[in-house]
Amino acid sequence: MASQPAAPAQDPGRRPAAPTWDQVLADLEQETAVLQEGLRRGELLSPVTPWHPPVLPPIPTELVARAQALLEQQLRLQIQIGLELDRAPAPSRARPASRPEPAPQLVDLRA
Repeated sequence: MASQPAAPAQDPGRRPAAPTWDQVLADLEQETAVLQEGLRRGELLSPVTPWHPPVLPPIPTELVARAQALLEQQLRLQIQIGLELDRAPAPSRARPASRPEPAPQLVDLRA
């Protein structure tokens, strides 16, 4: 029986390995599933950390369909979250900057 070579020791001064497309998609799928489950349970979730795409080579053709399905899933989730926010009572959501607080207006009816 041949012995397997030992894994090289991690050099503390060395950067971690660059992520792969498979890892990036798996992380995004997991985050999307957590958000969907929270929405299903009606839980308020803490804000999602903005995602900054890592530097990756072009996506392999065998992962394109998976990435497209994930994007569609995220878009549906975004729509669902938007609908839930629209249904939320006014005090629980901030007023958009495009709709300022109503202010009384004076109308001169003598004219």
